[in-house]
Amino acid sequence: MSLIAIKRIKLSYRQKESLYLLVTISGDPILYRNDMIYFKTELVKIDIKRKTIITLFNVLLLGKDKAVLEMPFLQEFNPKIDWITREVEI
Repeated sequence: MSLIAIKRIKLSYRQKESLYLLVTISGDPILYRNDMIYFKTELVKIDIKRKTIITLFNVLLLGKDKAVLEMPFLQEFNPKIDWITREVEI
């Protein structure tokens, strides 16, 4: 999730204990800024269509309202993704 979005919706965030490199699903490094994840949010409760999700987000230096969903999240919640409109439905 972007730092701008985190500050706008007033989520708490903190330094990660263990830093790690950004990589693709196949393990290849992602060349983005300095390639490291430094911050994460505190646990966040999200209620979406009668489903409650408790998760945390890694903080990335993305644009205003952008987020990157990780494979474990996608596998667990199996959202419907419309790639044309860029909408995600859980």
